[in-house]
Amino acid sequence: MVKQHPEILQYEAQFEQLIANNLKHVVGSVGSKTTISPSDTTLFDIPLVVHVVHDYGAEFLADDDIYEAVKYWAVVFMGANSDTSGVIAPFKKYIGNARIRLHLATIDPSGHPTKGVVRHRSYLTSNADDQAKLEQWPQNKYINVWFIRQFGASAAGAAAYAIYPSSAAMDPASDGVICLYNYLNYDKCVPHELGHVLNLQHVWGNNNSPGTACGDDHVDDTPPTMGHSPSGCTASAIYDATCAGSYLKHYTNISGADSIEDYPDTTNAQNIMDYTYCQEMFTKGQCVRMRTALTSATAGRNNLYSAGNLAATGATAPMPDLPPVAEYSVERALGGGTATDSRCYFLTFNNVGSFVFANRSWNDTITSVKWTFSNGASTPTASSMSSVTNKFSVPGWVTVNQTATSNAGTNTYVNARAVYAADTAVAGGYGYAQNFSTLASVSNWPMFNFFENQYKWNYYTGASADGDNGCVMYRSFDTTAKITATPAGDHDDFYTPAFDLSGITGNFYMNFNTSAARTSGSGLGWGTTIVTDSLEIDATTSGGVRWTKIGGISGSSLSNAGTINTEFKPTSASQWVSRSINIPAAYRTGNTFFRFRYWPGNAGNNFYMDNLHLMPFAAAVNELSLDGSSFGIYPNPASNQFSIVYTAGTEGFARLSIKDLTGRVVYDSKKNCTPGTQVQELLDRSIVPYAGLYLVTLIVDGHVSTQKLVVY
Repeated sequence: MVKQHPEILQYEAQFEQLIANNLKHVVGSVGSKTTISPSDTTLFDIPLVVHVVHDYGAEFLADDDIYEAVKYWAVVFMGANSDTSGVIAPFKKYIGNARIRLHLATIDPSGHPTKGVVRHRSYLTSNADDQAKLEQWPQNKYINVWFIRQFGASAAGAAAYAIYPSSAAMDPASDGVICLYNYLNYDKCVPHELGHVLNLQHVWGNNNSPGTACGDDHVDDTPPTMGHSPSGCTASAIYDATCAGSYLKHYTNISGADSIEDYPDTTNAQNIMDYTYCQEMFTKGQCVRMRTALTSATAGRNNLYSAGNLAATGATAPMPDLPPVAEYSVERALGGGTATDSRCYFLTFNNVGSFVFANRSWNDTITSVKWTFSNGASTPTASSMSSVTNKFSVPGWVTVNQTATSNAGTNTYVNARAVYAADTAVAGGYGYAQNFSTLASVSNWPMFNFFENQYKWNYYTGASADGDNGCVMYRSFDTTAKITATPAGDHDDFYTPAFDLSGITGNFYMNFNTSAARTSGSGLGWGTTIVTDSLEIDATTSGGVRWTKIGGISGSSLSNAGTINTEFKPTSASQWVSRSINIPAAYRTGNTFFRFRYWPGNAGNNFYMDNLHLMPFAAAVNELSLDGSSFGIYPNPASNQFSIVYTAGTEGFARLSIKDLTGRVVYDSKKNCTPGTQVQELLDRSIVPYAGLYLVTLIVDGHVSTQKLVVY
């Protein structure tokens, strides 16, 4: 952060001078830097908000566990934690009381009542860094604490982290504590991080590498130390004298008298700012440092405890009794004798498996939960505090209505697109074509935006590979300031209807056109030039119970249109490419579904898909006519060679002609072929005189079919 904002060093220097000035006025029998003045009895009340960033895993912390943890953090900052009784004798007289009282806020930034706990469902819980500090409340009014499942690579190995006020002044969006959920109340992890928020360094100094060199934290009553990796309350750590021998400090007190303080000749390994996991105390000097941070305007710390802010945040008011927040999660499906994919949102309406809806209601002690389900549910209504298992007899999107009740009232959550019960009626098979020409054409192609954000599938008008102005788009371009918007780890699904592929032998492909770009990455703030977007294609023959990956496109191969730092939209035929995915024989059944799963990444841009076809040739065929013959052109648009693919009729004769828009014939051929076979004619770009639109006509068994060919 200092590399990005050198001004941080200026703030730190100002802080150190401010602390030195404050300490000149501190009086105490053990030296001017070791105790708060007896006349300094001010209590600082500080509002907190706890954010739970989750995907309904173990990180979905219970409200009561959070309340109890905050109470304990508050005890620690009042120096009242009972384990100070275990502090070794040399440091007993240095145990500090910061006189800081921590409170969960009772009023949110919009002025609404709150219990100081909010929840955010996000994929970032499993790839957390500063991007996972979602929906930060104003950091000069609240101290924000986030809990997540696991850190990403940038913070791998950490239990939690926070930044100093000097850094927060330059990067307010990063201010606060972010912590693994299982360190909620583990060995003072959060008080340690709150110490950093209030300008405390590690006892060995300003780095994260204990055990390497003797260091200092600018606090006199924490003797020099190398610091300790987690060791527990072992004698070798508690009585470590490696750096602390003959540690003396000379002071002049407020009356001008000299004094010498002979500090303990052992390190303060029981300090909350060490890594021992035997953390029991702040020292008096550390308390002075934290209180000095609170009286500084740097990062707005001095506003936290102001009378106006305490009134605005309700920090000292009693916790209100509020109605619950109704919420549920979709879990792994049950039944059918096999474990389904996790979080199953798509099953056929007559599937042996069942959807599972788990109650996740929070914000109060829930006394009852009532459910209602649409689509001919096997359990249309239920009263369950835990979960409900359901099947649906009517295909389509399922509406779930959930009402949670507590002593303080009720709350209802209605989701009209909770899960999708897919129809088993087949949309087609051999020779199937989907051009995505209208919104109605994708009415039975469900799209899921799991985390309800800007990265999502949608039907798009304004671009296409064949000129009909319709296609499917995945919005991967980031339109935010990228403070809390990294898409890495997100994913969204787009499903096909059922296909009958039974009896098909030999080569058989799913062909489609795609168009995608990338951004320059580092130029837009990501700090990377690696394209991490990817498209995964899966298949199921069990109606959604189990999915198997059959293909994929990723990285630079996906982003065929190059680097575009504005929101990409294909504007020419040359920006589309042909894709072919082989359909393995195991997935050629009478009821096969496909799933397109898109994984957005840190240097991606929008992705478009058009003209999906099922046929025995490995190519992206734009259009197929089924009026007596199977007929396709690929690639289309074409810049070099292109092929005409069709099924020979019973007469074994076919005629093929190509005309320009004036009606002039530029190619004409007659061909004898084996009746009923697949025919592929490979033609060179040279047969058409110029770039533009052509009409290709095929006559088989008297049936006339015409397709468009775009040449560039």
